[in-house]
Amino acid sequence: MFNEAHVILSGRVANDPQYRMVGNSVPRLSMRVVWTTRRRDSATGEWVDGNTSGVNVTCWRKLAENLNVCLRKGDPVLVRGKLEVRPYVARDGQSRTAVDVDAITVGHDLTRGVAHFLRVSAMAGKTAAELAEGENGDGYGGAASAGDDGAAALAAMADGEADAAAGDDMFDDSAIEALAKDADSVAAPF
Repeated sequence: MFNEAHVILSGRVANDPQYRMVGNSVPRLSMRVVWTTRRRDSATGEWVDGNTSGVNVTCWRKLAENLNVCLRKGDPVLVRGKLEVRPYVARDGQSRTAVDVDAITVGHDLTRGVAHFLRVSAMAGKTAAELAEGENGDGYGGAASAGDDGAAALAAMADGEADAAAGDDMFDDSAIEALAKDADSVAAPF
């Protein structure tokens, strides 16, 4: 960890994450994460928006594969990673500065909503994307096929995994939906 700057930031995914394979089939996901600072105006006492800032975030390997299944434009996220600020020359010939984060971890910001987490089996070595494919005989009952919607497939597998582990539903879906509705109607404290 010599000569590195590590950052933790909170923001929103500003674009549809771009997933692709590079080199020798190494998964890579890139996205832009933005945030707007808020401050209290001393004259009016009101909260006002400040500058909007953003970084390019790159995720690799299993992190990229798992995020590809569950992350969408507009999602609130927490990102931890290595910061790099670099100069470059744009297509128009102007010198610019890019701010990049090579992500170590990324997760949904649960102060802004709720999420349904599906633990990936470390012993099976499968990613969320592989589980979403729903290969038969994988212990998840073939809950999805390659043509199914990834989120629906993960939800079906999570229900199956919870049923098998606990003998009944581990999550109360109506309670999660109620929390999500409450989160939209409650004013932010800042």
